[in-house]
Amino acid sequence: MSLLTRACFAPTSIVVFAAITALTAAAADQPRAWPPNQFAPVTPERIAALPADEQPAWRAYWDTSQTLARLAPAPAVPDFSPLQPIAGPPKGGRHTEGLRLEAPPAWYAGDEARTIADRVVAWQTPAGAWTKGIDYTRPRTAAAGENDLWSRGTFDNDATIFELCFLARVTAAATDAVRSAAWRGAYLRGLHYVFTAQYPNGGFPQVYPLAGGYHDAITFNDDAMTHALELLRDVAAGNAGYAFVPADLREEAGRRLARGIDCVLAAQIRTADGRRTVWCQQHDALTRQPCAARNFEPIAAVSKESASLVGFLMSLPQPSPDVVAAVDGAMAWFHHTALHDLAWGRNAAHEEQLTAAPGASPLWARLYELETDKPVFGDRDRTIHYAVEEISPERRNGYGWYGDWPAGALQDYQAWRAKTRAVERVPASEKPAGRR
Repeated sequence: MSLLTRACFAPTSIVVFAAITALTAAAADQPRAWPPNQFAPVTPERIAALPADEQPAWRAYWDTSQTLARLAPAPAVPDFSPLQPIAGPPKGGRHTEGLRLEAPPAWYAGDEARTIADRVVAWQTPAGAWTKGIDYTRPRTAAAGENDLWSRGTFDNDATIFELCFLARVTAAATDAVRSAAWRGAYLRGLHYVFTAQYPNGGFPQVYPLAGGYHDAITFNDDAMTHALELLRDVAAGNAGYAFVPADLREEAGRRLARGIDCVLAAQIRTADGRRTVWCQQHDALTRQPCAARNFEPIAAVSKESASLVGFLMSLPQPSPDVVAAVDGAMAWFHHTALHDLAWGRNAAHEEQLTAAPGASPLWARLYELETDKPVFGDRDRTIHYAVEEISPERRNGYGWYGDWPAGALQDYQAWRAKTRAVERVPASEKPAGRR
């Protein structure tokens, strides 16, 4: 008998009984394999199938990507994100170390910050980006790092965007014009990289120059595209710390931001009757339709990254009616999919499990089946499960299957919506031009 089944017979409230019974019923659904063709890379053949008026921009994008790819170092290690099902041990995730983005302003003018900024410059790729997993607390040596697929440049695991945010802070605090020239130059090259990596339809891939496979998809996963849009928003607005960015680049950032917002709105998943819901972790680069990602990430509506996207949309100073409708739809979905009287955490054996917790704050599964809104869970062999206890211990304990990610957005929503309603009541002739 499963842990959830046993919990149904514990002396808990009727509400808790109903909640866990519903999840147990979902667990009765049999695991299944991925359907075929769950993601597709960008290729010249697919570009040729686009409407004629869209093809020139995509061909130019493809050609630029191919040119930059030839400048990238040849991979010295295999791709650890295989495009075929695997069941073997994974390579651990890599996250950057040493970039402080929440330090006091004075810290960025100090020796430690300036030393790290020099190392950030040294690690910049020929395309103007950075790879993931760099340790900036140590100097770069000839043997440092391994050339892999992400060495081309990536937005994965906060890479590139966080380097740019750090360089901006150090550059803004600089008093040494000679030394800061390298930081400013690296920042502007990185900003150009962001512009160049953006798809003609406004999306961002995980890896650029393009690397194929799911890496080409528009990547909301781990907030990759959200962070890119936040950067464009701040540069376009001329926020504190970005005064050194030339005016023409700030204007270009504004255009790129608008294009990115349009992509977010177009990619939002809708129900059969047209209601807006949320987003998938990745969407096809050309069609913007939901697609799969890593072997344990099937096509599914995602609560975590969708909460970040909604937070970004609510940060826009003049949201358009389409933005307001997108936020409204996502909030309704968050309310609909919330799980109550449950907790997710480690037991005495240090294993993650779902347990009854009367009165607990709402919880969300990370992934939900598109057609049914049932929580789903993936394993490294590309199987889809309806009960987290069915997947391998490595995946069950090594991924955030449940969390409270939408809670903050829901908390901010009422005040934000009151402001948008106030704007909606203002006569059109009195509203500022260019509202987005």
